[in-house]
Amino acid sequence: MFIENVSNTFNYLVKTSKDIVNYPALQLKGLLASVKGNAKVLIVSQPAFSIPTAFVGVYQQLFIISLGVSAIEYGELIALGICVQLLSFFLGGVLADKLGHKKTHDVFILCWPLSFILFGFAQNIWWVIPAIIVSGMMNVSSPAWNCLFVEGISENKRSNIYAVVHILVNAGPLLLPLAGAVVKMLGLDTASRIIYLFSAVITFAAIIYRWRHLKETKQGEKTKKDRRALDLNEERKNFGKTFMMLIENKKIFWYGLVNVIFILAITMWGSFNSVFLADPKEVGLDLSSLAVFPIVASMIFIAAIIIFIPQIKKNNYIKYIGLGILLNAASSTLYIFAPEKNISVMVLSYMIYGVGLALFRPLFDARLMNIFREKDRARLYSVYNVIVMGCSIPGGLLSGFLYTLYPRSLFIVTTLLFLASFWILWKKVIKTRLLV
Repeated sequence: MFIENVSNTFNYLVKTSKDIVNYPALQLKGLLASVKGNAKVLIVSQPAFSIPTAFVGVYQQLFIISLGVSAIEYGELIALGICVQLLSFFLGGVLADKLGHKKTHDVFILCWPLSFILFGFAQNIWWVIPAIIVSGMMNVSSPAWNCLFVEGISENKRSNIYAVVHILVNAGPLLLPLAGAVVKMLGLDTASRIIYLFSAVITFAAIIYRWRHLKETKQGEKTKKDRRALDLNEERKNFGKTFMMLIENKKIFWYGLVNVIFILAITMWGSFNSVFLADPKEVGLDLSSLAVFPIVASMIFIAAIIIFIPQIKKNNYIKYIGLGILLNAASSTLYIFAPEKNISVMVLSYMIYGVGLALFRPLFDARLMNIFREKDRARLYSVYNVIVMGCSIPGGLLSGFLYTLYPRSLFIVTTLLFLASFWILWKKVIKTRLLV
């Protein structure tokens, strides 16, 4: 009955969105039709990555802990994963400049199915460690992915196109009832292994499609022609130069710091989310019911993007990014006071989270990519993500400690971090009119 009500509400929102805003579905269809080349290939194949991410995301925490991993050890595994991602983003920028965007993407995108296979056969923490390392290495392809994606898309369309990508990324949870049903029928262990191996198959199929249809970018062709042998000392100097460029540019520094703190909060919040909801001493919900919450967030996210994002004018992006951060803080706050066995409070939290993320993520990403110059985009994006990931490393360690100490203290800290992110946006970006 609950899912039925949510579905009816979502259908109503989509149906009436034409009357609420001046952005009917035909315009969205026209926007998609205008996307050509690499961006179209990446958008078409995105669901093959979004669905496994959703399936794995709900039950991975519980699956790893079921292998005999403690909360402290799990926090350390999260920190390990972030360290690998940090290295991966650094290598991603270097390799994208040396090998070209397409080749870098084509090689390291294979980490998706490889990590799923390792998780699918994991027996203890010593299987989980290499699985997490390989999973983190998939981020080597991220700078190349962004460069392949944005080339050929005009700046005035990027926020809407990024919104479409985020719709696809967040549409994966709509199929989560299938994962919930498998878990209910077969149990957590067997179901998780089936989900991992299924995910390996469909991601590999999407990779083959990308191999065949992606084309090297103009900038990528240029970097390949100009490439020289990899000099680690030179790369270290280039990294330092790019790092200082990000730090000294006030526009990028304060805007980037907002995301650094936001990602730290999201990392800590998501680390023990499913564990907290299933913990008999906390919310204590049935394992199969955990699939409901991402569905709610996904529906609300998609509806919010369709209804609100196209109506936001470019000079108002920052204000709505701030609203998105505050909504995330409100969603996190509900975890602090969540009563036992009460599904309604958690549904409300996920609904607020869905709207908050819809306002924050596509607008922030589009704004960031517009700030970076095309020539330096791969390296700037790479170093920027190294900084973001580096600052998130303590989040994994701290989340394991806080959950062991007192589970709800974890969400008190995440709420404070969201508020700190908003304060910086308000005081250093909006008030000083750096990007408004």
